[in-house]
Amino acid sequence: SRPSRLTSSTRFGRRRRARDELMELADKVRAAKHIFIIGNGGSYANAMHICNDLLACGIPTFTLDPATMAASANDYGWETVFSRWLAIVGEKGDLLIALSGSGKSPNILQAVKCAEGIGMTVHCIFGSERGENMQQAEEAQIHLGHDLMRALRDRR
Repeated sequence: SRPSRLTSSTRFGRRRRARDELMELADKVRAAKHIFIIGNGGSYANAMHICNDLLACGIPTFTLDPATMAASANDYGWETVFSRWLAIVGEKGDLLIALSGSGKSPNILQAVKCAEGIGMTVHCIFGSERGENMQQAEEAQIHLGHDLMRALRDRR
C-alpha cells in the first residue's frame, strides 16, 4: 500500500488549526488562577513534563503526585483518582488540561465532568479527536506543551 501524502493545503490547514489551538490554550492559561494537568501512562508523564515547563514560566501548575494517586486508586478506585483530587483542590477560574490518547479513559472523562461542575475551564487534548494513534497523540502533547511554553515566554 502507498503511504498517505498530505497536500500543501492539508498541511497548511493542520498548521493553522494547531496555531489556533495554541493561542486559545495560551489565553486560557493566562486567564486561569491555577492550572491542573492530568493524564494516564505516557500522557501522565507528559502532564508532569508540561507542568515543569509552565512552572518555569512562573505559572502555578499542578499534577497529581504518584503517591497520592496510588493511595486514592487503592482506596477509592482508579476511575475517581483525578475527580476526587479536583473536587478538593479545584476552584472556579482554574484550568484543567486533560491529556488522553484515546479520549475514552473513564477517570479522565469523570475529571472533566467534575471540573466543569466546579466551574473550571477545561481544555482537552485527545488524540482520538485528532485522528492520531497513541504515539502520535503523545508526541503532539509534548509539542503543544513546548509551543505553549514558548508562546507564554514570548508574550510576557
